[in-house]
Amino acid sequence: MKLISLMLTCAVIALFGAACGETATPTNISPATSTASPTAPASSASVDEFARARTNFAKHCETCHGPNADGGTVTVEGKRLRVPSLKAAHAVKHTDDELMKIVTNGEEEMPSFEDKLSAEEITELVRFVRKNLQGK
Repeated sequence: MKLISLMLTCAVIALFGAACGETATPTNISPATSTASPTAPASSASVDEFARARTNFAKHCETCHGPNADGGTVTVEGKRLRVPSLKAAHAVKHTDDELMKIVTNGEEEMPSFEDKLSAEEITELVRFVRKNLQGK
């Protein structure tokens, strides 16, 4: 009886050790199931889609419109200008196409950026203003 008890104990220990040493493989994965972790961030989520537009805004727009696009009175090249807020109703009411045209060709005292920014950069800049500054 002691021998049987000893053999059963050894068998249980051996089975337990074998079970703990194995790596479990899921058996319910269908071919359409993604192997990516659901908590892993998507690569595009970590990329700032407005990085270039932020840089262009800081370089070309911030001097007059300010870092928060509030506008106001500024002196540029010895000339005092009343610069509109990009958050005000008049700027918000413009269509994207109208804003792109203003940035491209200039308007009143605003210079043209046609030779400084590509059409794609101007489009990104308008999207940046809409989303990050106007909250649209």
